[in-house]
Amino acid sequence: MLSGTVILEDMRFILTVVPFTLGTALIVLIFGILLGFVVAAVRIRQIPVAKQIARVFIDYTRGIPLVIHLYLAYFILPMAIDSICRMLGIGQDVKVSPLAVLVVAYALYISVGQSENIRGAFYSIDPGQWDAAYASGMTGLQALFRIIVPQGVTVVVPVFFNTFLGVIKGLSLAFTIGVADILSQAKLASAQNAHYLEAYIAAALIYWALCGLLDVVFSRIELAFKKW
Repeated sequence: MLSGTVILEDMRFILTVVPFTLGTALIVLIFGILLGFVVAAVRIRQIPVAKQIARVFIDYTRGIPLVIHLYLAYFILPMAIDSICRMLGIGQDVKVSPLAVLVVAYALYISVGQSENIRGAFYSIDPGQWDAAYASGMTGLQALFRIIVPQGVTVVVPVFFNTFLGVIKGLSLAFTIGVADILSQAKLASAQNAHYLEAYIAAALIYWALCGLLDVVFSRIELAFKKW
């Protein structure tokens, strides 16, 4: 029989990892945006060789499920770092934490979507803005950061917020490589008390409440950006 008391107990237990989950999701989002900016810049500027590499990376990410990408990173990334360290003579048997693998894997995975968002924001701005900037004596970089980026930010900020919510929910796969998250905590709770349904209901309620609260906060921030 479904127990409300167990659900509340499991929620208290699961809530202990919510700050960690939010922090991890934020780090993933930041690195994903930075990598996405690089990929977008390569494609916008049509840089030879780098453009082809970016195209292969985009096709790979679009064609591989996240869980397989995560497993590949879990096994390949430590081996690659260890090999590089051996070649450089830095050390041997370098250990890479599962959390580091998780952040890198997720950041790489979401960077493709962010690159498309950034490209879309860039192309949504009237080309006449560049002409006006150059006419006022600005350099290309000055025009980019003083005029283009502020306008583009208002376009992509809502998308970044949606991505953040997606990352939070996507981190439910973190337990597959041994990183604690909301779902792994729910699985641990159910293993301890054998109330599996209650544990998953508790996790679902926390995800729902967390994403609902963040959606309200992000909506207010979005309105502030639109006024800006």
